[in-house]
Amino acid sequence: MRNGIAVSALSEFVNEIKNDPREAIAKYGVELNWQSGTRSRVTALPMSVGPHTVSRDFTWEIDEPRQLLGCNHAPNPQEYLLSGVGACILVGFAVGASVMEIQLESLKVTVRGQLDLAGFLDINPESPVPFTELNYCIEVSGDGTPEQFEKLRQTALQQSPNAMTIMKGAAVDGELIINRHV
Repeated sequence: MRNGIAVSALSEFVNEIKNDPREAIAKYGVELNWQSGTRSRVTALPMSVGPHTVSRDFTWEIDEPRQLLGCNHAPNPQEYLLSGVGACILVGFAVGASVMEIQLESLKVTVRGQLDLAGFLDINPESPVPFTELNYCIEVSGDGTPEQFEKLRQTALQQSPNAMTIMKGAAVDGELIINRHV
């Protein structure tokens, strides 16, 4: 065990995936239910890792600040997106450090982005809707060398599913189901 990571369990999982690539497939889902205004309650759906179903009994709220017509009761969707990217980079960095036998003393990831709300509000067709750039900063201390920490930074970014999804894009497909009240 290093940095709270069970390195031997990670090694066993890697071997399971090498023996059966289906073990590497992880499926996630969330369900959002509108509460009022810009506020919603999110429930994590059961996920799967390979053939195993994992119960995820978590709920959280999303809201906007008053300036964006919300009640400021919870983080907004962009803050959750940024935290998902940052957390994914942090996990990769901590796991990588553990595998490299580097003892961490502290690890902090900060992620920032900027939106032009004129795009979201369809005020200016020239204004982009998405973040056009995300910036992250990793602050770390531990017994690794600067070269090891730089290698960890590069690897954590390149192997972060969330960062790579943002960087390379993912197809978004959906459907609309209209429930009629009788």
